Amino acid sequence: MMVPSSPSYAMPAVTTAEFATLLRDSSKSVSLVELSGPASETIVVTLVDGTQFGISDIVESATDPRSPLKVVASCRSYGVKTSFTSLQETLATASTKRKLYRNSQVQKAAELEEKKRLRMVLRTLVDQHKTWSLHLA
Repeated sequence: MMVPSSPSYAMPAVTTAEFATLLRDSSKSVSLVELSGPASETIVVTLVDGTQFGISDIVESATDPRSPLKVVASCRSYGVKTSFTSLQETLATASTKRKLYRNSQVQKAAELEEKKRLRMVLRTLVDQHKTWSLHLA
């Protein structure tokens, strides 16, 4: 059986119950908890000294205490930083805000409004230039 090469499989792992005990007893020793994967099913814990380990028994469920969101809630209650790496990667590669047009008439109207705005900006700049040249003369 082949194990996928993921950070949590290549390093030691603890159960969520053991991690909860670690948080309860010494939450200040946990530096960061990183969640990755499509359902945040891979969790890597980094301690203050740089040691990393995974959490092995994550279950995607709304009510199970082993769910990724329950782990995040526990971390938040103890003041431990969490990071969703998959979400951050998606947001980093996302393009800037774009307008969505439902039909061609709305799109054409928006283009005309943009041209009108640019003409007004240009007219303002020309008027300012005329005013400046009058003051200099």
